[in-house]
Amino acid sequence: MGEPRILRALDRIQPLFGRMGIDYPIMRRILALKLTLDRRRTTGVAALFRASKSGSMEFGSGRKGGSSLKPKETAEDTDGGLRRSLFFYGLYGAISSLFMLAGGTYFFQAGLILAVLLFIMMTAMLSDFSSVMLDVRDKPILHTKPVDARTLGMAKTLHILIYFTQFALALGIVPIAVGIVKNGPAFGLLLLLSFVLGGLLVAVFTAFVYLAVLKLFDGETLKDMINYVQIAMTLFMLIGYQVAIRAMDMSRISDEFHPGWWELAVPPLWYSAGFEWLLNGRGEPLYIIPALMGLIVPLIGAVIFFRFIPAFERSLEKLSGGTSGGGRKSTSRLNRLLANLLCRSKEERAFYVFASAMLAREREFKLKVYPSLGFSLAVPFIFLFSFATAGEGLSSIDYANGLAYLNLYSCAIMIPTLVLTLKFSGSFKGSWIYASAPIERLGSVYRATLKASFARLFFPLFMIEAVIFTVMFGIRIVPDLIVIAAVAASLLPLTLRITERELPFSLPFPTSDQSGGMKVLGVMLLLGAFAGIHYMVVTAVPVYGVWGLIAASIALNTWAWRDTLHTNK
Repeated sequence: MGEPRILRALDRIQPLFGRMGIDYPIMRRILALKLTLDRRRTTGVAALFRASKSGSMEFGSGRKGGSSLKPKETAEDTDGGLRRSLFFYGLYGAISSLFMLAGGTYFFQAGLILAVLLFIMMTAMLSDFSSVMLDVRDKPILHTKPVDARTLGMAKTLHILIYFTQFALALGIVPIAVGIVKNGPAFGLLLLLSFVLGGLLVAVFTAFVYLAVLKLFDGETLKDMINYVQIAMTLFMLIGYQVAIRAMDMSRISDEFHPGWWELAVPPLWYSAGFEWLLNGRGEPLYIIPALMGLIVPLIGAVIFFRFIPAFERSLEKLSGGTSGGGRKSTSRLNRLLANLLCRSKEERAFYVFASAMLAREREFKLKVYPSLGFSLAVPFIFLFSFATAGEGLSSIDYANGLAYLNLYSCAIMIPTLVLTLKFSGSFKGSWIYASAPIERLGSVYRATLKASFARLFFPLFMIEAVIFTVMFGIRIVPDLIVIAAVAASLLPLTLRITERELPFSLPFPTSDQSGGMKVLGVMLLLGAFAGIHYMVVTAVPVYGVWGLIAASIALNTWAWRDTLHTNK
């Protein structure tokens, strides 16, 4: 693996770093190591669409004395993960460029493109960027060496900037090229500038949120809060994206279009206002002020955050420490109570408690899964709102007799990601426990882990949404909610059956192998099929159809949890 080319470009401006008081040779070595590790790390999108490779573990009979646990030898995947991620982000950018082919004013073309691109960029921030910004693995080594804080800070800043720029270029290169061909060089260059500034705004916003969390919380509480902030940011991102799309009502496209002030409060529209001002000569304050905000706000934010970098680095040290969790005893009691209720055998109860503890304490696992929880929490309401806009807003929904509550099926779209991630762990070296423990049936391990993930992660989320939907649509939908919950429960073992089966928490995240996107798509289609069947049955047999669905869903769960997981291999 050759040296990253960006380092040669930095060599040309080495004197500039010297004037800033930075030890360039040391900074260069640190940065080279960080970039090398990035090329070996599998990022979110790459992991999802990664083809199956050797990286699993072989297991024996599963009985005491006959079980074996031996990792297969794997070849190091050096550049593949990052290149796959850049390819798929580039594909997203290419698809978004189709908005320009639809025509319309520059305001709408640029606004739609930037809304989509910044949405995808924020998603990348949640799945990949936080692991770069909050990385503290180098501190135990570098803090014992004669390296000053300014050099370390610059190395981290450049690492974040390079990492972010790669994804920004992959996302924006095709839309910018299409913009140049369709609307001219001025449009393309302005789109490039807008995308750079918009990306900087997203990065600064993310950094300040994490800085605030790092300042307010300590140890274990801080680590938990980072996961909660990711959920909040996911919801903020999804809601903001929907507001941006609805602000640009396609029926209003015309040369005489005049946006309202409230529409230009959405950041992607700050930059589309600049297109009307600079390219179409519309010099009203309604366009000039938002365009200037799009330039000034990210630059001021970047300058302010640069001054906070030393404080940010000091706050990151909290991630290396921890405090004892005050609620662990009560949580342990709850886990044991649920284990007794949900599990039949002692072996299954033991692994239920073990899996619950892993789900609660695995930081990297939560970093991967929790954003999808926020996504699942928001999607049913987004679908409901999208369905309502076809009429006269939310008032157009028939709450008394309608079936719009079936949008709650979309809450279960997190289940494939959840099941696929269960086999990974930052503490995967402890998987020797499967070989040493007197396991009678490996099916008990799978069953207990899936039940723990359903009870701890999915079901509380579902209950929140079920209560809200019940308030909206009335008590009549309770039997339908039972069907939806039962279908979601059956998806857990069915997903494990469709995908490649590995023992829970037995594989490392850096070599994650999530068995390809087509299998995930297959589970999504299966969920859609269940929702379609539910719709057809309650439409054809309004009164008694749902009771037949309850019986069918119970039978499906009985088969899925018994026959799908009944294995001794």
